[in-house]
Amino acid sequence: MSYINVIMPLVEFVPYINDMVVKYDCVVYLREKKTKDVFYTAKLNMANYRSVIGDGIEDKLFFFVSLKDYNEAGISFYDDEVCKGTIEGIGGRANENEVELISLRLISKEPEGEIKRLFNAIRNKLKKDPTIGVGVQSGSSRYPKFFYQKSLTDNKVFKFDLNNDKLPVIKPL
Repeated sequence: MSYINVIMPLVEFVPYINDMVVKYDCVVYLREKKTKDVFYTAKLNMANYRSVIGDGIEDKLFFFVSLKDYNEAGISFYDDEVCKGTIEGIGGRANENEVELISLRLISKEPEGEIKRLFNAIRNKLKKDPTIGVGVQSGSSRYPKFFYQKSLTDNKVFKFDLNNDKLPVIKPL
């Protein structure tokens, strides 16, 4: 299974991938907490993404990039037919001092060709962007394929999980 790992706040990642989302005619969704145990999915667009993402800072951020526009309230992106056209993203929370790792993955073992092309386009954009660095270290482990936003290295702490201080911090190589 292929992953893309990038250290960037989700509030900056959404506009970063927006040109590709538009090109591939996809929709970005964010899983939001409605009550303590009830979640729903909010559709993100360039007009609402800042306010919607800003509300989810306490909880693990789950977001999805889908080939289809689902208007159903109870849609599960993990259903067999839905996941074939979906990329799952986890993370991207940020506060004044810290930024959490974003992990992207194709959910299905047999994804549709168009969603694979979008996934690869995101990876290629990160590779070619001079404002994005490659390679990080956490403790004694090295992650040569992790991306990070270079502008954050001087004033932010990179973390795997914003709420777990027991995990080691991440540093650029």
